[in-house]
Amino acid sequence: MEKIQQVIVDLLKVGEVEKIAELVSAFEQLLNDLPVNDHNRIDGLLQVGEILYEKGQYKESSRFLQSGLELARASQLKGKHALALGLLADLQRVQGNYRLSLENLVHAREVLGQNPATDRDVSARLHIIDGLNNMSLGEYPSSRMAFYEAYQMYSQLKDQKGIILASNRLGTIHTMLFEYEQAEKYLQESLALGKQVGDRHAMAGALLNLGEIRRLQNKPAEAKPFYYEAGTLFSALGMTRGIAIAENNLGHIAVLMREYDVAKYHYSHAIDHARSADLVPDMLDTLSGMVFILVHRG
Repeated sequence: MEKIQQVIVDLLKVGEVEKIAELVSAFEQLLNDLPVNDHNRIDGLLQVGEILYEKGQYKESSRFLQSGLELARASQLKGKHALALGLLADLQRVQGNYRLSLENLVHAREVLGQNPATDRDVSARLHIIDGLNNMSLGEYPSSRMAFYEAYQMYSQLKDQKGIILASNRLGTIHTMLFEYEQAEKYLQESLALGKQVGDRHAMAGALLNLGEIRRLQNKPAEAKPFYYEAGTLFSALGMTRGIAIAENNLGHIAVLMREYDVAKYHYSHAIDHARSADLVPDMLDTLSGMVFILVHRG
């Protein structure tokens, strides 16, 4: 199992598609050496599925998550079963399939229960995924409530990584509700904790949202370094969607600064990354920015 964990750690660090494929192949070979009924197989499948999702490898992510789901269901492990359903729901959400995402979330909660005595970390994670789904549907108050439930639960569990995740999501939703003071508080907490534990993904997410606050406050020059730093971290991690979002937002602030050639450059890069991972909702937002430039410049 140590070799499998090392492959997973290495997979988190790489960004090149070829290296990702090599590590995935190595992981599958090691996984085949484990006994069929070893519960570590489920953990490994879900971990790798989630990492591949973050890196925009959606087809491969779905394959691993589905395999993990089938094993968890057969093993009658409610926590792992619910987590697999939740991770699949999040994968479907980011691809714009909100109906199927909601169905899997409802199923996950039915499997786990509303207030489970065990697997509370999984329950907290389902709150996070539920909040993201609500946010995608524009149901912001419900999203904020779900994220806060997760934050409280992770705090009770003293789960630092969970607190980092939940505080980042709370910062995001408070930003979308124009509650900038609260957003800043949670995002700075997420950024500080992320730096403490060396979580570059958490740092990138916090920086992205701190830049967003400044963009929405019409402070594009202040937003720019946050987006650049976030994009650099996402690029180092090989996280395609994060790169696309950072480039898209750099395009938005270039428009605000009337630097239209710069905006076009960033929008083009955003579209390239979004297209490579089939991120339709992200491409639509970027294309609307490109259209604005064309119309504005006549």
